[in-house]
Amino acid sequence: MRTRRTAATILAATAGLLAASGLASGTAAGAVTPAPININAKCSGTSIANLQVAREDTGKLSIDFGVDMVHHKAGVVWKATVTDNTSTVFSGSVKTISDGSFSVTRLIMPRAGANKVTGKATNLSTGETCTVTGTV
Repeated sequence: MRTRRTAATILAATAGLLAASGLASGTAAGAVTPAPININAKCSGTSIANLQVAREDTGKLSIDFGVDMVHHKAGVVWKATVTDNTSTVFSGSVKTISDGSFSVTRLIMPRAGANKVTGKATNLSTGETCTVTGTV
């Protein structure tokens, strides 16, 4: 009888410590996984910009920024930039595929605190601009 009571006391004390530390729920105390974002924004012309940011199982942030042109035309050159808390994670020229869209995907280590991600693009033929920002 004494063994059962001692085991039960140890079990109850351990459960209390785990609950207090946040380990009972499978997460470390203070660790919060931010909700993924998926934002669409109208560009200065007829195109639509999209920004998706999600935390991967590895802890890294998966960033996907793209533009979809209403007029489906391949080979249109856009200048695109993606930043995370003002640090550039992509900058370059991209071309649309046959459906008139392009997408830039990056996997990065998150910055301390909130991650404010911004995607910007400019159509080099028409001057149309797109900007979309989200915070995780």
